[in-house]
Amino acid sequence: MRLCVGTAKGIVILDPDRGATPLMVSADPPSVWCMAQDCERPNLIYAGSVHNVQAGSARGKSSLAVSDDGGRIWRDITPGSARDEEVWAVAAAPDQPDQVFIGTSHARIFRSDDAGHSFRECAAFQKLPGRDRWTFPQSRVPHVRSLTFDPHNPNIFYVGVEEGGVYCTRDRGKSFEPLSQNIHADIHCVAVDPDDPGRIYATTGRGLYVSTKKSPAWTAIKGLERNYAIPLLLRPNGNGVVYTAGSAGPPATWSLDDRGADALMYRSDESGSTFYVIAANDGMIHPMHGMVMRFIADPEDNQVIYGALSDGGIIRIDEHTYTVSVVSDKLPPAYDIAIVT
Repeated sequence: MRLCVGTAKGIVILDPDRGATPLMVSADPPSVWCMAQDCERPNLIYAGSVHNVQAGSARGKSSLAVSDDGGRIWRDITPGSARDEEVWAVAAAPDQPDQVFIGTSHARIFRSDDAGHSFRECAAFQKLPGRDRWTFPQSRVPHVRSLTFDPHNPNIFYVGVEEGGVYCTRDRGKSFEPLSQNIHADIHCVAVDPDDPGRIYATTGRGLYVSTKKSPAWTAIKGLERNYAIPLLLRPNGNGVVYTAGSAGPPATWSLDDRGADALMYRSDESGSTFYVIAANDGMIHPMHGMVMRFIADPEDNQVIYGALSDGGIIRIDEHTYTVSVVSDKLPPAYDIAIVT
C-alpha cells in the first residue's frame, strides 16, 4: 500500500511503512489541491489544481490531470470550456466507472462519463436563484469547494460552495436544490453519515454543522475550540466515528507567527453529539503548526486514518494502538491523499 500525496509542488508517493523518504516525486502536475479515485480502478486518479498564494499553490497551464498508474504518470484533461477555471473539488461516482464530476472556481460543475476524455457542464447549477450573491472575501469569486456522493444513493450528491452554501442534486446533476438554512455560507466540506442517510455534516469557516432528517435546518455543533474547520471523515462502518480538525483562523493567518495554523484534531464517537481533542502519544494536547486539510481511511483497515497537513506533514492515526505518528514532515504543503497499491 502506498500514499499518493497531492502537494503544492506536485505529487509525492510514499510507503508509510518504510519511512519518510519519498518513493517518487513528480512536478507534473505542478500543484495538486484535490484528488479522487475511480470506483473500480483505484489506480485511476484525478487531480485538480488551484492558484492559491496563501496555501502555497500555483497551478500550471492545466487545472485537471489524470493518472491511470497510481500517480506516476499524468496527462492533462482540463475541459476546453474550463481552461480559465481552477479545480477545487473532484468526485468520482461510487457506482459508475469512469464517471467523474469536478467543481471549479466561478462555482461551476462539469461531468465526464468517459474518464475525462470529454466533459459537459451541469447547466442547472448556473441557474440557481441567488447566485449573484455568492462571494468570496479575498477574490470575490465563489468556488465549488466540496462534491460528495451520498453513500446510500449514488444518484444524490451534495455541493459545498465556499461563500455560497450547500446544494443537493438527486438526479446526478440535472437539477439542484438549496440546503443552506441556518448555515454559514463559507462551506469547506460536506459529508453524509454512512450509517444514517438523513444525517449530513458540513465544515465551515465558523465551525461544524449538522443537518438531520428530523431537523433539516443546520445546527452548529458546539464545543470545538478551533472553529475554522476544513476536513471531515465519517469512518465507514464506524458506528458514529467522526473526524474533523480546526484552526485558530483562516489560511491568511497561518503565516503570521510561529504558531502557524494553531490547529487541533477532533474525534467524536457519538455521531458528532460530542467531540474530544485527539491528544498526542504523551497524553497531552499540542496544537499543530499545520492544519489538517484531508483525512482518509485505509480501505483495508478503516481504523487506520491518514491526514495531509498544510505544513507538509503526513500523519497516521492508529485506532488499534491509540497512537498518532508522523509518516513524513518535510513535504511541500499537502492537501490531499489517495491510497494506491
